[in-house]
Amino acid sequence: MDVEQPDRSRSSTVAPPAHWPAKTRRLVDEIRQLCREWLSEPLRLCLADFDRALHEQAASTRSHVEQQRYQATRQRLVQERRAFEQRFIDGIDHALLELGTQPAETKAQPARLTLSLLDPIEHEMTAALDQLVARSAARGGPLLVELSYRLAVLIGTPPLESEAMPLGPQAMAKAFRDSSAALGLPAEHHLLLLQAVEGKLIQGLTPLHEVVNNHLAAAGILPRLRPFPLPRAPRPPRRPRPLPAAPAPVSATPDAPPRSSGLRELLTRQRGPRPVSDHARFASASELDAALAALSRRRVDADMLRRPARLREALVDQLNAGQPLDAVPIQPGPDADDTLELVARLFDTLRRQLPPPTPAHGLLDRVQLPMLRAALADESFFERREQPARQLLDQLIEVSRDWLEGNDSGLLAPLEQLLERLDREPPTAALHADLAAEIERQVAQQQRKAQVTERRHVEAMQGRERLEQARQRAAELLAGLLAKAPPRAALRALLEHAWADVLALTLLRHGEQSETFARRLVITDQLLGRLPPGNLDTLQAEVVAGLQQIGMHGEEAAEIAQRLIGAGAVMQESDTAGLTGLAMRLKQRRGPAEAAETTPAPAVPSAEALRLHQRLSRHTGGWFEFAQADGSRVRRKLAWYSPRAARGLFVTRQGQRAEEVTLADLDQAIATGKVREVPAVNESDLDRAWRALTDSLRQATPIPGARS
Repeated sequence: MDVEQPDRSRSSTVAPPAHWPAKTRRLVDEIRQLCREWLSEPLRLCLADFDRALHEQAASTRSHVEQQRYQATRQRLVQERRAFEQRFIDGIDHALLELGTQPAETKAQPARLTLSLLDPIEHEMTAALDQLVARSAARGGPLLVELSYRLAVLIGTPPLESEAMPLGPQAMAKAFRDSSAALGLPAEHHLLLLQAVEGKLIQGLTPLHEVVNNHLAAAGILPRLRPFPLPRAPRPPRRPRPLPAAPAPVSATPDAPPRSSGLRELLTRQRGPRPVSDHARFASASELDAALAALSRRRVDADMLRRPARLREALVDQLNAGQPLDAVPIQPGPDADDTLELVARLFDTLRRQLPPPTPAHGLLDRVQLPMLRAALADESFFERREQPARQLLDQLIEVSRDWLEGNDSGLLAPLEQLLERLDREPPTAALHADLAAEIERQVAQQQRKAQVTERRHVEAMQGRERLEQARQRAAELLAGLLAKAPPRAALRALLEHAWADVLALTLLRHGEQSETFARRLVITDQLLGRLPPGNLDTLQAEVVAGLQQIGMHGEEAAEIAQRLIGAGAVMQESDTAGLTGLAMRLKQRRGPAEAAETTPAPAVPSAEALRLHQRLSRHTGGWFEFAQADGSRVRRKLAWYSPRAARGLFVTRQGQRAEEVTLADLDQAIATGKVREVPAVNESDLDRAWRALTDSLRQATPIPGARS
């Protein structure tokens, strides 16, 4: 069934109010068209996210009724998604046409108070909308302030605030409520839709504000308007008598982050207030981001990233590139300078923590400028551990340290694509969350591959150990039989180098108490002459079958079987020489590797090795660092340890076989510092660097009121 596509141009037929000047009507019409074109893509993405969320909820619930409700909402979304987009765009369009109108007064006639039960889901929906508005207002920043001034000049009113801003968070929330109400969805599904709209639309409004600002500025509406942070006032001198502390001012937005974080305050106390030039203006947030994006694309050298002063010079040059000679110089501003220095110190601390040379160092150089852009766009980067850019940085460090060892990692190409997006796109919470989710997906895929590869190597080691045990037991039983009826040297060699493997394989496959293994022992006694051979053809066939099971070809197996069966008869010298030569060939064929497997495990060399043996026998899966010839260290996982043989298998992060080490060798390597066990920690590299940076600032900060 075809769904009728709404005509998105129908709202353009509504003309702006006639009392507006011609230029105002023209510019408002152009802004409406810009908004219609810009909003289409984010709305499409948020509805796609909403559909994904519905599918995941339906897959995770165990209730058949709930699954049907989610599927019904998905079908409803298919039918109404274009209508929802059109209603949302029409709501913003209507808000633009009502620029300058006052909200309706509700005090004219007092309403009659009634009491009713409040739906908890409806209450949660209202609270979620209020929180969305508060968060969006806190993220609005200078671009939204610029837009409020320019729209006010356009219609001749004071600067627009709150509900009067047609592209502000209140207008977006109203458009969402009006457009989603017509969908007729269950209330809890409305909450999922609201989360999708916030993630893909509300959090990414900065580009829309920038587009509209640039359009109005190009049309001559406050072209030189640039909001900038005021310079910090110096600390007032100490008064003779202490004055009572004034109450802290109440922020207009309760959920807005503080202007300066604890790290900023510590930095200011340590360094003192920065001097402010009277002959310069501070760059806006969009100018700073554009300049840093240009520097990031240029791939500035690593030495510049490690020196905040040089990086600031490069940023100032980029800000003033293309400016006329008589233009007012543009400076980053005090807050931006603090952010630049804090980010540089944080990355310097991270580089000192991570041992060189590792891929993590190159990645830190790669993402320092994108993280600086993120910190300038969101001051909570220094406040909240769960801030999206901060979580992305933590994830990138872990991936580079653990998964980029060598050139065979499957994460190199996907990670480079994600880093290109980080350079190219504006620093928004939605972008950082999207990149973090993609990295997590890629790492999970690599982990699954590594687990399969590691399991294959562990199973191979376990099979080798079982075969070794079977060979040792078969050798013990065969030695007992040979002691009872000592054969000629040549026959002994054939039995020890050919028939012993048949006994070992039979023991491994069927067990020592099986009838098959008992029959093979009887055949051994027949070959030794302790029992009558019976039917020689049957005996020949059984010996050949046993030899073929250990990998011998038909002719070779038949030749050895004939030699074994006929060894008890009186042979000529030529036959004896042939038997000896055949035994030597079998001994060479077995090779030194298989012979080494039958050697007994060495004794535990020391008390420290005994403690290590007991610990490894109880717990595998631990990580160890192995020193390399170039001075670097690589991490290896103990995937398997044999208490019986006292040796272990180490694998790489990708699950590939790395080293097979005996307990004695491992104990000696640990004692000499060539190998060290990596302790389990609950603190990430980023958290540890953050704590070290905070401690260093506190230690270097003079205590207020202390005498020197």
